[in-house]
Amino acid sequence: MEVVIENRIAEFRKELGLSQHKLAKAIGMKRRSIMAYENNTISPTLETAYKICKVLNKDIKEVFIFK
Repeated sequence: MEVVIENRIAEFRKELGLSQHKLAKAIGMKRRSIMAYENNTISPTLETAYKICKVLNKDIKEVFIFK
């Protein structure tokens, strides 16, 4: 069974007026990682997903959609 995970990182990030660079800096990563997450090229670790959600002030179920 394959799990597909989509996310709403870009949508919520833009609502807060955060650039990819600012979000990346807030969680201790590089902008390239945020870009890859938003493009669904790679998925963040659970720890990174949690950090992203904390910065975005959202529940993990709002940001990450499991299909």
